[in-house]
Amino acid sequence: MENFKRYLELRNYQKRNITKILAMVQEYRNYIERGNLPIKYIIYLKQRKCRNNPEKNISINTINNHLFALKIYKTYQEEILHQDTYLIICRLLKRNHLPIEILSPEEVQHLFENTINIRDKAVLCCLYYLGLRAGEAVGLLLEDVDMKDGKVFIRKSKTGYQREVPIHSKALDIFEEYLKKRTHKGDCFLQGLQGNLTTAGIEFIIEKVAEKSKIKKRIYPHLLRHSIATHLLKNGMELIKVSRFLGHRSLESTQRYTHI
Repeated sequence: MENFKRYLELRNYQKRNITKILAMVQEYRNYIERGNLPIKYIIYLKQRKCRNNPEKNISINTINNHLFALKIYKTYQEEILHQDTYLIICRLLKRNHLPIEILSPEEVQHLFENTINIRDKAVLCCLYYLGLRAGEAVGLLLEDVDMKDGKVFIRKSKTGYQREVPIHSKALDIFEEYLKKRTHKGDCFLQGLQGNLTTAGIEFIIEKVAEKSKIKKRIYPHLLRHSIATHLLKNGMELIKVSRFLGHRSLESTQRYTHI
């Protein structure tokens, strides 16, 4: 697992995500070592209890995270070790990819209504109206946000693809107000107390806003990206355009939102 950890580090995964991926892959390895069949792992996950709350099963989002970790591990096996021992897991993932829980437009609006700090509203805009990953949001430079032409340039992304996305009119209004009050402690668009905002800072902001909103769902930064993708598809945007908006490598990644 040490070599796999190094593989993740070289691909710029964040430390906390590396820890989670390693733990999920190790859980799968332990499951197989006990003599269980790989094809039954999805059943195991659906029945697995929360460690912090043994009365409840793990959530759909957590199951998806486990399957995604195994997909990364399969890629590592193929690229580095030239093995394909986890092909069965990827077939299982495609066949059993679980639906994603999202926020309704009303719940998204409720989040904005419960956000007083203009910087925090700008964070919500980046995650929802721009559909950015948390890492993409904190990587935005001030020069990447073109208020005049109403577009944002994403130079750093998980997939390695650069792209431009339009700024929604509601986000424009919030960004304009934020820029008037923005502190100049760093070169990035989103600022924290000590300088550029971090992904951990975004997670803290969303956690704080979610707690205040009292929405009875687990709300985290990527959930807003899931939500805007589904809302765009429901409103009739073509799949390929949503895929480009999100910066996906393939349409398969975007098709998971069509379950709605």
